[in-house]
Amino acid sequence: MLRREALRVTEGDRFEMWARAKDGAEAEVAPFVIREGERVLYRIEQLPPYFDFYAYSHFGHSELVVEWDDNALDVSLLYRFNEADVAQEGVTFMSLEGGKILMNGRQQWPQWYAAESGRPQLRFSPFKGWMNDPNGLCRIGERYHLFYQYHPNGIDWGPMHWGHAVSDDLYSWLHYPVFQHPERNLASLGATGGAFSGNAFLDKDGSLSFYYTERLPAYDLFKDYREVQKRMRPSSNLVRPVANELVLERTPPGVTHDFRDPKVWYDEVDGLYRMVLGSAVDGDAAILLYNSDDGNEWTFASVLYRAPRRFREGGARCAECPDFFFVDGHWVLIVGFVGFNEAETGRHNLLYAAVGDFRGGVFVPHSDELQELDFGTDFYAMQSFWDGHRQLALAWLFNWEFRKPEGSVYSGELSLPRLLSVVDGRLRMQPELGYRRLRQKRLDRPSESRIIPSLTNAVELTLRGDLGGVQVVGTAANGAAFKLAEVAGRLIIEMPEDDGKIVYRSGVFSLTQVTVFFDRGVLEIFANDGAMCGTRRSYRMADLANIEITKGTETANLDIEAWSLRSAWE
Repeated sequence: MLRREALRVTEGDRFEMWARAKDGAEAEVAPFVIREGERVLYRIEQLPPYFDFYAYSHFGHSELVVEWDDNALDVSLLYRFNEADVAQEGVTFMSLEGGKILMNGRQQWPQWYAAESGRPQLRFSPFKGWMNDPNGLCRIGERYHLFYQYHPNGIDWGPMHWGHAVSDDLYSWLHYPVFQHPERNLASLGATGGAFSGNAFLDKDGSLSFYYTERLPAYDLFKDYREVQKRMRPSSNLVRPVANELVLERTPPGVTHDFRDPKVWYDEVDGLYRMVLGSAVDGDAAILLYNSDDGNEWTFASVLYRAPRRFREGGARCAECPDFFFVDGHWVLIVGFVGFNEAETGRHNLLYAAVGDFRGGVFVPHSDELQELDFGTDFYAMQSFWDGHRQLALAWLFNWEFRKPEGSVYSGELSLPRLLSVVDGRLRMQPELGYRRLRQKRLDRPSESRIIPSLTNAVELTLRGDLGGVQVVGTAANGAAFKLAEVAGRLIIEMPEDDGKIVYRSGVFSLTQVTVFFDRGVLEIFANDGAMCGTRRSYRMADLANIEITKGTETANLDIEAWSLRSAWE
């Protein structure tokens, strides 16, 4: 059915849309047209069977008429914006429903984000579509910029774009236009690939660029694909790329595939640009080091780190999403081992850190033992950045163990922002304190071990004191429950999905303090001021109706503090 609706526009308004022909549709007219009076300004004459990208920019003040064929047009994502006010308003999402054009701007986002019961409220998630790794994290002026792996055409992993959002406080986000697209439309080739992970780089002169991996059209997710490194320069308002060049394509000896996720910095001591890349060398997960005199021409320097044999034996295909940074007088290497399964617990795709020294292009860890960063495992692909004062990080809350149920418009969330430090030779991660501005009501009562939260709010719970043997059970309105317990010097997490085949437990330590955030199915745990962390994601409990806290002994001294937290989107 042909639909029409008038739309007021101003000079500079831009519309971006991903659309395809509906299955079996035979359009009798052009499926999408923009008119000014009788004059056609923009027309899609015929749609392909795969999602393709379309854009229209308007140069004038007028009332337009948008025509579309409900029976022929399938739209995955549609929005409008104007570069004159995008920094204040972001984009306005649009949907073609019931013969109407529905607008969803920043004023409507709180309602949109609250409407889905299982969508976390403290953390960033895309408006629609699939999201995974955070990319290009940086602070420019007073604003934080988040780029992220994004597939706009479904809630499953697909051809990778870079989504984009900005924030003043790392909690309340403003959606920007999709920033980076794959080099070509991979859907038209029946292939995967696209704009993979990378980092933001501020050069010596203060200019900003992004290094990232482009996976060229691939027909196998695990072998025989090609990955190259690119340098992308953004427009002055960071709305779109204005230059993009290939800077590294050849792999060193022993590397056949998995050559990706650059982290670039300038080494002032040695006067070199440096890059680390995740890879595998002769089958061992490894981090590669490259050097450059200008940031464009790169030379392989060395294998910066090669994982012990147990990771290869445990199924690790490669190292990915490496991070390498200097904080508190130490160099810290972050690495994830994709495909690795820990035999003792069954956990997989764990994230690790090594703290050490870096001189003359050589990294020497203080210890041969890697530090496990998050014993819950749903904290992965972490990327950190220096905001001018602090080393901060975000990670993807997903680990392929449990898939999101059908029926949602999106998939994927990020962790709470974390503040990184090195204490006693180990990396420590604490929640960035901006969450305290979201506190609404204190929930705890003296001498009570039961807490009744608001079903719609996130909850923050902190325990201090004699925590040996302590147990926290949180129960949802549907009866599903999580359990957090200290058992023989370890923290153990159990979620409703667990069947006992995988044991989510920490290393051995002496627990004196623990803060727990529950946010519509996401559980983030910070023990001993971030010395031990654990993250889990459940799709079976979207609220908390009751929290029961049980002390290890009747005489244990326990201090409880609990808060409800409002949505960061409000």
